[in-house]
Amino acid sequence: MLSSTTMKMILHVTQYVGFFGAQITNTTLLLLLFTRAKRLFGSYRHVMAVFAFYSLVYTWIEVITQPIMHIQGSMFIVMMDGPIQFSIDVGNKITCLYCGSFALCIALLGAQFFYRYMAVCKPDKLRLIEGRCLGLLFLPCIVVFVLWTSCVYFGMANTQDKRDFMRVKIMSTYDEDLFKKSFIAAMYWTYGQNQERQFRFLDIMGLSGCTVLIVLCFLTIVFCALQVYWKMKDAENIMSAKTKELNRQLFVTLIFQTALPFIMMYSPVGLILTLPIFELDIGRMMNFCGASAGTYPALEPLIAILFIRDFRRTVLCQRTKKCRISGINTFSQFSNSRTNENTPSVFH
Repeated sequence: MLSSTTMKMILHVTQYVGFFGAQITNTTLLLLLFTRAKRLFGSYRHVMAVFAFYSLVYTWIEVITQPIMHIQGSMFIVMMDGPIQFSIDVGNKITCLYCGSFALCIALLGAQFFYRYMAVCKPDKLRLIEGRCLGLLFLPCIVVFVLWTSCVYFGMANTQDKRDFMRVKIMSTYDEDLFKKSFIAAMYWTYGQNQERQFRFLDIMGLSGCTVLIVLCFLTIVFCALQVYWKMKDAENIMSAKTKELNRQLFVTLIFQTALPFIMMYSPVGLILTLPIFELDIGRMMNFCGASAGTYPALEPLIAILFIRDFRRTVLCQRTKKCRISGINTFSQFSNSRTNENTPSVFH
């Protein structure tokens, strides 16, 4: 069994790798978006750019926090273990900010899928979130961030009873004195003198709020992804061979961009929120959630970089063929179910 020092070292190395990897991949994607994608994706490139830029910000918050996660009984804890020493009160707020930043990350991902849905399935209404109105697309994301941060700050506060409950376990597992550490934690219930459960309604309300928000974000992605897929499938019969190939590549990209956050973001957080209900002493195994959330921003840009032909050729310094590129938004081509032979496949 790994010692506490070795385990923390592995976790923090993973977080640093995710941090530096995200700086490289997201910066590369931003450069590609503003130099190679201006006439390929229309306003969608701005949506992609916002997500890539925010991923850079999120990784800075994550590497400052370097969260350690643990589950014992009906309680889970997210403890700050970053390289900069803050006062406990300031550290608690930074840990709340980290949790809210995670929520904003998954909300912005949902905004990307919603824009695709509008472009492909509701092109006549796309003008409502284009141009100067594009900022409206991100208002729900800000709401999710504020609500999630509030649920964590008020419902999962650093309290004396939580420190008493987890102090011995944290000391034995991580060699850390919980009374000197910043953290947020949620506890579903405690036990009375007669072993009866005493529910902690403030914690439950905070957890319920976070659960509702993450479910709404995930359902948004699933709904939009399915609608886009069905729309593209319906248009296949009137597509040329070139456009069918583009359709296939778009679908493969859609699968990866749906599956990756489900595996690395939604599922780990879902486990953190639900496992304490069953009082399973998962313990430090839950740190894979922090490692997963820390490395996801480094991997997500690779999907676009590898699947978009012009991006991939630029990164790999491959020779490109000269061709005329239509200024029409790529996603809108499918919404009209038409074939445009003058528009080259941007996916290959």
